[in-house]
Amino acid sequence: MKWFKKSKKSKPSIAEPQSFGNGHTRFDPPYSTPPASDIIAKLPAPVLQRIFSFVCPHSQDETYESCEESAIEDTCMLCDLRDLAHCAQACRKWKRLAPLVLYHSIRIDPVHYCALEDELAEKRKRRSRLNRNAEPEDTASARLRLLTRTLRENQRSYALSVQFLKTPYMTRETCKPDLARSVAVCPNLRYIDLPEGCYTDDPGCHTLKQEVQGRCPDIRKMSYMGGAERSLELLIGGNLWRNLEVLELSRLTMDPKILRQALGSLPCLRALKVTDMKLFNDQLLQYNDYLPPFPALNELIFENTPNVTVEGMIAYLDRPDTQNTLQTLSLTNTGIHPSTLHPILSVAPKLTKLSIIESVSTSFPNGVPGLASVSLHTLHYEITSASSANTYTITPSYYAYLTSSLLNRGLPALRELYVRDPDFPESLIGLAPPTAPFASDPDNFVPKPFAEGAENRRFSSNNPFANSSSPQSQPRPRPVGLNQELEVYSKGLDEMEWNFSRVEPPRGHNRRGSASALRPVSSYGLSESMGKTWGTGAGARRSVIVGNGFGGFLKVPAEDDGSGKRPSSSAGEKGRGRRGSQADLWR
Repeated sequence: MKWFKKSKKSKPSIAEPQSFGNGHTRFDPPYSTPPASDIIAKLPAPVLQRIFSFVCPHSQDETYESCEESAIEDTCMLCDLRDLAHCAQACRKWKRLAPLVLYHSIRIDPVHYCALEDELAEKRKRRSRLNRNAEPEDTASARLRLLTRTLRENQRSYALSVQFLKTPYMTRETCKPDLARSVAVCPNLRYIDLPEGCYTDDPGCHTLKQEVQGRCPDIRKMSYMGGAERSLELLIGGNLWRNLEVLELSRLTMDPKILRQALGSLPCLRALKVTDMKLFNDQLLQYNDYLPPFPALNELIFENTPNVTVEGMIAYLDRPDTQNTLQTLSLTNTGIHPSTLHPILSVAPKLTKLSIIESVSTSFPNGVPGLASVSLHTLHYEITSASSANTYTITPSYYAYLTSSLLNRGLPALRELYVRDPDFPESLIGLAPPTAPFASDPDNFVPKPFAEGAENRRFSSNNPFANSSSPQSQPRPRPVGLNQELEVYSKGLDEMEWNFSRVEPPRGHNRRGSASALRPVSSYGLSESMGKTWGTGAGARRSVIVGNGFGGFLKVPAEDDGSGKRPSSSAGEKGRGRRGSQADLWR
């Protein structure tokens, strides 16, 4: 019967050669391109881990900054973490590789920074008949407890991958036992957000600090505040935390010799911050035959240290190892006056970032050489008056000194400048334009052969000093004016935000310079004065300075093209607006 007749299967057709008129023949292959799943399955492990790092960017956060300071803007860290966790469930190969990225840098956030948080907050409420509008549970504490259980159950796998652990402030202050249990199984930990009591030797944090000292020998950043003098003495000998890279000292009262021995026992120390210590003086920086040398640092920050003067800094920078190492120097309310910065720059050839924040009570002295450095890239020159009544009579002399140094081209590598004078950008371009080479004064015209300083070859002279005093042998004056593009961040005393302006050098004769970038970020997390992330909508007010047609200038807000934004994550982030930005961090 024809209804039960078998249909013959057609054999796959073999591609026949196609001939072209020019004698060439092409054979089409009988197979198609392999699917994308086969290509991904053949990717090596390093490539897959690199792809996973883009799924969850904060898993590669290796900065020594706290959870609040290292937040990524315009993204939801919990959603990124969820997406990477879903990748670990895709196949066996990904399950083996994704946790290496997932547990490298752990960050616990209290809420979702997206529209999903509104929906989840309602589900977390412990509702009952008598309490219909209950308070939601502490999600950060619950996540820390779950993390602690996971790490203790996988001590030989996941726990060995943890190097950075960052928790919110309230979580680390209230969940000290859970932190201690997590630290006990993470021997490769390099940085952890600890409660304030661990830095002051508070008895309530004794157990947690003992766990960190005994189980985490590779800690890279530690702070010692008033009351922790005995803990700082444990560093002498190099038996505890020998790999420390960042150290913070604040309000300590101890013998300077013991402090010098403790600092000399840290061969890997790269950054030091000293705050509110009157005992820190020039003797700690100078050479001593009986004490180990002060370590050569990449970043040195002094705040409220009045006994640190320019003599101590010059003695410290007199060593070849410190000259080739120091790159960042921050001075806030120290014994170093702005008029004594030029000798420090002369002995710091590798210095790229300099910050000086001072309140002055006298005008700038006369006869001070200008600032000169061929390596300085970022300068914070924030000078204010100690008395509000003398603001407009004292500080202008300090900014006039800075303007003179810039126009004399003493800082050719400078690209970013921060000042506390809102009119400073105009001072760099509001000067009279240079005289053109063909310009002359018709009212006081003097013929060229008889002009003063003109060379006259028609007469001879028997004066033996005639050649030495000729204008040809005298040095020519240096050119005046900017020769590089400069980004200026200015802020007045009554302003909260930085105003951004870009100053460009003049591009020809009889032309003025024009003024129309992200702030540097300190990888050590020591100070906000040396860097803060200035992204789109999270920092300075960007403006462009244009001419107004009457010889003056106007500030016009710069347009934002919205470029550089990171694509949003999946599942519940559409229409969130600014919920993912840092402005909504404490919502």
